[in-house]
Amino acid sequence: MACGGGSSDDDFDAAAASMEGIYQVQSYTRNDNACSAGGESILGADRFAAAYTQKFLGITLLSVISCASPADCRDKLAAERAGEGFQIDFLFSVQFLGGDGELIGSGASTGFGDGEVCTEAELTATLLTLAGSELRLEQAITIADDFPVDSNGFCTTSGASAAAEGKTCSQLKVLTATFFEPL
Repeated sequence: MACGGGSSDDDFDAAAASMEGIYQVQSYTRNDNACSAGGESILGADRFAAAYTQKFLGITLLSVISCASPADCRDKLAAERAGEGFQIDFLFSVQFLGGDGELIGSGASTGFGDGEVCTEAELTATLLTLAGSELRLEQAITIADDFPVDSNGFCTTSGASAAAEGKTCSQLKVLTATFFEPL
């Protein structure tokens, strides 16, 4: 999984702030057959994205959420700040600055419980770059082997991580977007 590139929090904060804005989505694909670009379009009705910084459990993140229009992006950001819920087609978050100026992040899902077995858990490694006005986000997905529920009967991210150990990326999501306007 991705790790911090040895840079300071201030470096990440500055890089993340430079990427904030509303973007018009050009493409959003998921390749379920290989860890390479291509695959089927999974672009839904939301054709814009808002990139914004936020604090979550004391960690600064740059989050990218889907929205239907620039006005919808602003409405969703207001709802986020008010602690209200809203629907989205996608959400990505990064929290580290890589060695080449890219922003990186990682995550895990617990998958789904099926009796005593957890299935379809995923580990993700996210890479976000900005070249001029062109934002590119790649999320490498590693599918964990099925694993048993924990002693309390739950699927956990630690169980998913252990079940994915030694496995390599098997799927890739790619989102491309062009800067549209400031937040």
